[in-house]
Amino acid sequence: MSSDGKINSDMAELEKSIQQKMQKLESSKIDSTTATTVQKTSDTPDWWSVQDAMTISASVLVFGCFIMTLCTILLYRGTTSHDILKLFGTMIIVISAVFLVVAGYSDTQITPIVGLLGTIAGYLLGSKDTTEQDDKEDKDKSK
Repeated sequence: MSSDGKINSDMAELEKSIQQKMQKLESSKIDSTTATTVQKTSDTPDWWSVQDAMTISASVLVFGCFIMTLCTILLYRGTTSHDILKLFGTMIIVISAVFLVVAGYSDTQITPIVGLLGTIAGYLLGSKDTTEQDDKEDKDKSK
């Protein structure tokens, strides 16, 4: 019987040891998961949330609509179609670029889009009005 008692006490000690190790293991799992979540959230700043991004993006779009309305009023007074194209094209490009930056896209996502917007802006601002060139050529020919 003493051997049975010793076996039972050894079993009880083993069970107790196993339970303690299991508790340590579980607590280390909890620590590692909280460390992982802290790491994942550390990529985004504390002051930037989804709600803030949506609010700022919406305010940029509202501001863009306001600017486009002002441009419409100013151009309604009488300008050439080329001037209208330059003004509206430039404003749309600037508003789009600011919106993309504020909306929270990464650098790798924004780079090709901003490159395309820059190309369009360069074309719009670099192109000359053909009617002005034609008028100048006509004046030169008449001399």
